Amino acid sequence: MKVRIRSARTEDPTGDRMDALDAINDARLLEGCRNGDAQSWDALVHRYERLVFSVALRSGLTPVDAADVTQVTFIALLEACDRLRDDERLAAWLITVARRKAWRVIRQMSRERVSEGVATEPAPSLSWEDIAILHDALLRLERPCRELLLALYFDSDKPSYVEIAARFDRSVGGIGPMRGRCLQRMRRLLDEGAV
Repeated sequence: MKVRIRSARTEDPTGDRMDALDAINDARLLEGCRNGDAQSWDALVHRYERLVFSVALRSGLTPVDAADVTQVTFIALLEACDRLRDDERLAAWLITVARRKAWRVIRQMSRERVSEGVATEPAPSLSWEDIAILHDALLRLERPCRELLLALYFDSDKPSYVEIAARFDRSVGGIGPMRGRCLQRMRRLLDEGAV
């Protein structure tokens, strides 16, 4: 049975509160979650669901299995919310949990395949440290660049340039140059050791 990890955003049709929550740091959002604020939970899930999904995918899972791992990871966060040691290290915590959950799924699938006589090889993946470094750099980018790079490289729906251009109210021809500028800024953050 699947548990819904995100409550409906229809409670605030303007989206103003969600935009404000997107700017709040993890510690304050976690405090809101501990106090039962559903919109704080929505903001945390919205902030990290792509990251968690990408960790599961890069571990070698199918999109369906990665979605299941994402859901289980957020359930684990909900259960551990009161016991987290360092609220500002939430991204690293989520990455670690997602990797472990993904590895369990992969081990289970390997056992099933071995019992069926099918040989398997592990899929290559980035280390969780690499993913955490990239995620921290993304968080330091200004919002338009962060959102563009997330849409281009982490959106599980894989939107086309036309869809992304519409989302950012730009011409299709403007997305490539914007992407180039955003990637340069990201490289500078990584080179300067800002992450």
